[in-house]
Amino acid sequence: MSVSKDPDGKEERLSEDDVIDECKTFYFAGKETTANERSSPLLLNSLESSGSFRKPPAYSGNIQTLLIMHEDWQNKAREEVLRVCGDSNQLPSAEIINEFKVINMILNETLRLYPPAVMMKRKTARAVTLGNLNLPADTQLYLAMTAVHHDPDIWGENANEFKPTRFLESRKHLASFFPFSLGPRVCVGQNLALVESRIILAMIVQDYSFALSPTYVHTPMQLMTLQPQYGAHVIFRKNKL
Repeated sequence: MSVSKDPDGKEERLSEDDVIDECKTFYFAGKETTANERSSPLLLNSLESSGSFRKPPAYSGNIQTLLIMHEDWQNKAREEVLRVCGDSNQLPSAEIINEFKVINMILNETLRLYPPAVMMKRKTARAVTLGNLNLPADTQLYLAMTAVHHDPDIWGENANEFKPTRFLESRKHLASFFPFSLGPRVCVGQNLALVESRIILAMIVQDYSFALSPTYVHTPMQLMTLQPQYGAHVIFRKNKL
């Protein structure tokens, strides 16, 4: 184990329990949040087409929801996967995920609208001046990423709408989009979550079309992460070869 130092300069090492806890964090950060995120894009396409969709509040939602609501993007994603993978029997893999441009835009737009974690917390290590604010040491900061992700001044008047093509443009500010946090404390599960999401979404649209189940109730809720309170009720239909 490499040696680290605490704020007082004292050397620290990770214990065996610390290593186990870190492994649990990797698993949770890359699995539980990814599962919640994937429920959104599949759901929102059906809600809109069935007439039962009400625009979700700025602080709610998740991929399956969005692709059900916007069937045109579901079709674009499927066309891209079939083009990249060629034979429909070839499974998407980590080696080709960088070719999934449409899939990537859909995932980013989903994370913008419905980040699994809706805020992040930071504490000042020392007194600092931020703009015209003087923050003493040990000040707790709660940063609402959903407020930033839905800010019309940053994303335009259609900030609450699902528009994946907005990620074709370069962002004016690095901190305008941070679903996995930013800086040295960025989410340790970010790469795992993104690879999983791309591959799993590609596998789903490759073999299935999906629509909203009549039993679905749109009630996003926040537990540790943002998730559908009663689950994502989706009807899958096997695509014809």
